[in-house]
Amino acid sequence: MDKPKEGLFNVIKYKMRLFFNCVRKDRYNKENYYISKLNDKSKSKLINMLKRDRIDYIIEEKGLEIDYPTLKGNFALKYMLPEVTQYCFKLINPKIEEIFICVNNFSNENVQIIRDLSSYIKVVNVISENSRYLILEKQLENEGIYITVNNNKRKSLKMANIVINIDFKDFKGYVTNRNMIVVDISKSLKTSKGFEGIYIKAIKVDTEKIMRVFGEYENFEKDKLIEAEMIKIGKYDLVRKYIMMNKFTIGQAIGERIINNEEFNRVKKLIS
Repeated sequence: MDKPKEGLFNVIKYKMRLFFNCVRKDRYNKENYYISKLNDKSKSKLINMLKRDRIDYIIEEKGLEIDYPTLKGNFALKYMLPEVTQYCFKLINPKIEEIFICVNNFSNENVQIIRDLSSYIKVVNVISENSRYLILEKQLENEGIYITVNNNKRKSLKMANIVINIDFKDFKGYVTNRNMIVVDISKSLKTSKGFEGIYIKAIKVDTEKIMRVFGEYENFEKDKLIEAEMIKIGKYDLVRKYIMMNKFTIGQAIGERIINNEEFNRVKKLIS
């Protein structure tokens, strides 16, 4: 929200903005947008300005609701996969710390994700139709990093408890564990009708550190501010360093709603 500054001229200017439902950018920080009123006309003007500026996502001030895409924790999910898997392991306590990564697109970022997860988790399985991941398996083995790559649709996901989906559209043709935990960073995975497990598509990030950005934007949700900082950094390896430096943790896992511990306990009993 736009706020008046001291001084007669500034007060008059502020009242004029109210009268005309003004929307404006911060002169010194072009990432910040201000509206003078919380009415539909001001919100409509803001939305048009955001579209004109090709803004993909926004963070709203607490108490302000704008009909525009906002950050919901799905970007943070991708960057915090090691923490998410450890969070799941802690809650379901599987016999073996093992994950299954579903990926077809071969990219530097996806390779970094696999490398990163391999440094945290004992058993890493990559499910892929892309033969380049078989070459990666040999390369990593030469470095002393061991993963298993296969695409046996009948067996590869049948006993999986935790699956990280990078870019599969669905699991059609695969025999899957209907009670598995799926961590989906693709934003578009379709689960089968018989799926009864846990579907994680976003997270709330937490930290005990007092960060600079919290002081600059006191009226905003902290987890969204953290996620915005991750997006600004952009490169996976640099974001991972940022996460480690600030000791970010998983506050909550989110599917269609916040996933409570009772859901994890239900899955824990089914896989034990």
